[in-house]
Amino acid sequence: MDIENGINVHENEEVLVSEQEVTNEVQSNGVVEVSNDAVAVEQESPVVAQPAAETMVEVVSNEVAVVEAVTSEQVSTTQQEAEEGEDEHELAEEEADYSQLSTAQLLELSEELFKESSFRKIDNTLRLLKIEIDRINREEKEAQLKKFTEAGGEEDGFQYKQDEIIEKFYANYKALKEKKSKYFNEQEKKKHKNLETKQEIVKQIKQIVETGDTSKQAIDSLKELQKRWKETGGVHPQEAEKLYETYNALLDRFYSQKNIENELIELDRKKNLEAKSEICKKAEALLDIANINEAINQLNKLHEEYRSIGHVPREEQEALWQRFKLASDKLYDRKRSYVGDVKKRLEENMKLKQELCLKIEGYPEFNSDRITDWNVKTKEVLALQEEWDKVGPAPREVAKDINKQFWSNFKTFFNNKSRFFERLEKQRDENLKHKISLCEQAEAAKESAEWDETSDLLKKLQDEWKTVGPVPESQRDSIYERFKTACDEFFNRKRNRKSNQDQEFEVNLTKKKQICDDIEALAKAKDHDEAKFDELLDGWLNVGFVPRKAMNSIQDRLAKVIDTYIDSLGLSAEDTEKEKFGVQMKLMGNNPNSDRKMFRKEQAIRKKLTTLENDIALWRNNLEFFAHSKTADKLRADFNSKIEEASKEVESLKTQLKVLQNM
Repeated sequence: MDIENGINVHENEEVLVSEQEVTNEVQSNGVVEVSNDAVAVEQESPVVAQPAAETMVEVVSNEVAVVEAVTSEQVSTTQQEAEEGEDEHELAEEEADYSQLSTAQLLELSEELFKESSFRKIDNTLRLLKIEIDRINREEKEAQLKKFTEAGGEEDGFQYKQDEIIEKFYANYKALKEKKSKYFNEQEKKKHKNLETKQEIVKQIKQIVETGDTSKQAIDSLKELQKRWKETGGVHPQEAEKLYETYNALLDRFYSQKNIENELIELDRKKNLEAKSEICKKAEALLDIANINEAINQLNKLHEEYRSIGHVPREEQEALWQRFKLASDKLYDRKRSYVGDVKKRLEENMKLKQELCLKIEGYPEFNSDRITDWNVKTKEVLALQEEWDKVGPAPREVAKDINKQFWSNFKTFFNNKSRFFERLEKQRDENLKHKISLCEQAEAAKESAEWDETSDLLKKLQDEWKTVGPVPESQRDSIYERFKTACDEFFNRKRNRKSNQDQEFEVNLTKKKQICDDIEALAKAKDHDEAKFDELLDGWLNVGFVPRKAMNSIQDRLAKVIDTYIDSLGLSAEDTEKEKFGVQMKLMGNNPNSDRKMFRKEQAIRKKLTTLENDIALWRNNLEFFAHSKTADKLRADFNSKIEEASKEVESLKTQLKVLQNM
């Protein structure tokens, strides 16, 4: 059915919480623990009250070597973690269901992926889209093959013509895969280039160390090389360990060769203190960022930067680290609270969806032979679907099962509805065959001279006709006209068959005149005997034909005396209208083609009702354009009068329509 195809089975998108998110948070806290280790290493370095110059150089060199070694290992690990996932702190999203989408919609979604920067999201979405495209492509190929073989073709000679939209999708799929491959190839090239750069830096440091030059110029050159080292990106983990060992060993050798004065060391540490204090300020400012994931990402970068900076004065070291750690802990507490809120919201969504699953469970078992019942149930199911779409995602571990439960019942209901309408069409075809049979019987009897016997037969056929259900819309008028023509032909022959029938018609006319007199007498006497009135109407219906020339006059008189009688009942205007119209329908119902007449009557009422309502709306709209002048007031009065009269007629027509619909 079109209703089912139009279903939108898409869910509202919202951030989800996954186990990986909790793991990432633990890893982030692990950064804090590593930093504590770095502090512990620094605190364990030997301290001498008044060291000689060479001894102090050795202490400083050891500290630099230790910190650099820890830094290199952590940077390598951080780079590796960054390469393994594109946004570790982004909450996972619920896996979407694209099974209800058309190929054009699937193609459109694939084209939107070219704007996406996350390859993880591209891969996941592209995988789900391709599953549906493959399924559709496979089904279309099987359908084409089946049609080809049914037409007499050999399977070996079948050539599958793929849909143009599917071809475009596969082209997009290939382009996206190539885009990803190109991106990671570029990353590999960058890492290789970084390795070459750092190897060149190591080579230059080695040249400085081996010359034994410890002048200010050599120190400046070394610091410039260190700066370039820090600015250079990461390398492959398998290359990093040996590279950093060589780098730190060379630095250790250089500082061992250089007798760095205490003032220079303290100056360097003061600069480091300023740099780390600035990092602490930045970490504290992150508490004001609303997006917790963005704040965590920036905090990780600050941890990297903090570890890459050298030592600070020993007396400031612990306090500075505690300040940085306090800001980090507050941010991680916010993250844990946020994760908890998201989980709570997901649990609430799960409960709401479970309730909707329970509500829709009974609909697949629904069955009825009435279209109106199916329409009512369809509205109810679509209302449940609308509620479902408003609810956010459920936890990942149950989302798939809940979705399957709801949409399975949803689809089953509409499949059952489709089968109902298929049965209905089949039944209408059977009704058409039945009515064709009645037409054939009527046509076989229309030339008969057995007047009474044939009359009874045709009346029986007419009664049977009324019991047969509807036929296909395209055949309804033609089959009815065929049956009516056969019946009318016989009854016209019967009506004109002998002159003695005229006498019978005259007798019938006399009887009908007497019935009119009796109804008129009831009205004059204000005798509101409803049973007597119904008995007279039944008597009228049982009386046969009257002379053709008197048909209209006797009908007019009957209508007049009926109106007189109903007016004498003292009913309200609305009830009077209902009563008159009901009597008209009762008299019409005895006619062989009453169904057709009632249908035409209903259509005429509806058409007139629509015309009057449109006129009223137009007149009311025109009233707004008249100025308050004497001439305009007269026009307004005329329009108001028209509106009032038309409104009364509308109410009368609505009353007739209600009576007709209840027949």
